[in-house]
Amino acid sequence: MIKAVFIILIPSVLILRLFTIQVWQHKVYSNNITKQISSKIEIIVPRGDILDRNNRILATSIILADVYLYSEGFLFSLKHLGPKDIEKNFRMISSLLNISKDEILNKCKQNKRFCIATEVDLIKAINLKYIPGIEIETYQKRVYPYEEFTNSITGKINNDGYGYSGVEYAYNDVLSSINKTEINVYRSGRLSKSPVRLIDIANIEEFINTQKNCNINLTIDIPLQSRIFSILKKFYEIYTPKLIMCIVQRVDTGEILAMTIYPERNPPMENPAVSWNYEPGSIFKIFPMAIFIEKNVADPLTVIHCENGKFLYLNHEFSDVKPHGNLSVVDILVHSSNIGMVKLYLKYGNLNEYFYYLKLFGFGSLTGIELPSETKGFLPTPQTKTFSSLTPLNISFGQGIGVTPIQIVNGYTMVANNGYLLQPFIVKRITNAKQEIIYSGKKRILRKVISEQTCDIIKNMMYETVERGTAQKAKINNLKLCAKTGTAQKFDFTIGKYSPMKYLMSCCGFFPLEKPEFTVGVFIDEPKNARLASEVAVPIFKEVVLEILNHYKEVAYAKAY
Repeated sequence: MIKAVFIILIPSVLILRLFTIQVWQHKVYSNNITKQISSKIEIIVPRGDILDRNNRILATSIILADVYLYSEGFLFSLKHLGPKDIEKNFRMISSLLNISKDEILNKCKQNKRFCIATEVDLIKAINLKYIPGIEIETYQKRVYPYEEFTNSITGKINNDGYGYSGVEYAYNDVLSSINKTEINVYRSGRLSKSPVRLIDIANIEEFINTQKNCNINLTIDIPLQSRIFSILKKFYEIYTPKLIMCIVQRVDTGEILAMTIYPERNPPMENPAVSWNYEPGSIFKIFPMAIFIEKNVADPLTVIHCENGKFLYLNHEFSDVKPHGNLSVVDILVHSSNIGMVKLYLKYGNLNEYFYYLKLFGFGSLTGIELPSETKGFLPTPQTKTFSSLTPLNISFGQGIGVTPIQIVNGYTMVANNGYLLQPFIVKRITNAKQEIIYSGKKRILRKVISEQTCDIIKNMMYETVERGTAQKAKINNLKLCAKTGTAQKFDFTIGKYSPMKYLMSCCGFFPLEKPEFTVGVFIDEPKNARLASEVAVPIFKEVVLEILNHYKEVAYAKAY
């Protein structure tokens, strides 16, 4: 009987119990075991890269680790490992983290848990996984290889990993659609309540290879951006203005090839190329002139008397920098006569149509470029409180209206491509983790504004301005260059009138005349020891144009693009 109990009953009970555990209650016990020997930790998924048009990295993320040591687990392991294994562990820690054996032991005596290294490469930190007591904490470090001259474009991220300016902000959800992932970690395997955790390196490798966010390629050409930055820096040191900006746009597509600011802001809260609202001055004259030509107010040879530099109208005196008598319509633009523009508007006189066209040119509206904090500028209307009979006259030569640099450059591009207003863009493509293109930036025509014939007339006026007018210093042999200058007095609110000392100087144009490829805009805020854009903005403009020609190696056509 007793033998039967030991031979049949007890084994039967054990078999039944094992069957119950392994089959009926498998899931319950399996979950308990998993909780005892493993857990999950969160690993940050790297933010997507921002690259230029030719895949040069402008912003990328490095996943780093801080390495910690739990003294109890580490010291316990020393008592149960052989001498060779102990030395091997110390050598590994010392070689990877540059900390000595004695320093480790001293800190173990003083601390229950301590950091033995920061900003350690993730793979290097993972190589310490076999050492009991080691734990790693991962985090993301954003790196900007060209931040000296791309800050305002790329923007930055904050301590929580979210973009707060530039492309980082505008495309935050694209660059970090996956924030974190979970991976398995396993305890040391011995029968004790040890804090030691070991990471499954296979999961780490899989995570690095597959868990990726989207990348964004910009239209920016970094070598060109860099060279223009050097040009701006050189002139900044000569004239010490508050700021110099340069925008280069492709005429045929609307792409922004360079958007350079000197000095760059750090941190870059806003990009002044799209957020700066200013009175443009004479650089604006081509737009009212285009309206006058389009509406047959005058032809290029029509002669206007420019009152020898002083013109009184409605008790307000309009003046020119240099006095002129009779000027043709062409020469009004060539010599930048304010009085000539005022008289052309008086001859035109269609207030509502005038502002309708200025709106069509894109003023008073966002351009739609993919950068945050873009402003609309300021286009007054007859309903505006400050509007008067003088407002449209002042606007004819660039006062009383607010514009942004990107609006001016995009407006010049409209003239260059025969009257088609484009939407400027700076995002060329977005690719996913599989390198598949999920978005492509493309040419987008917003509307046809003026006729090709009017554009041809304005182009030739701008060409004459370079050949014999205010932009003569921009002349380049064997290149038909079109440009217009602007020297805008800044309104000084402390004295309640336009300042006699503070100017915003600019030069904008495109080339070549026969088939424009590039639009270039240069803007200088309050340069010292200079009174006219022809002294400061035009030489900068010329150097940028020469740099573009040199960069693309083909005068006029840039076949490489």
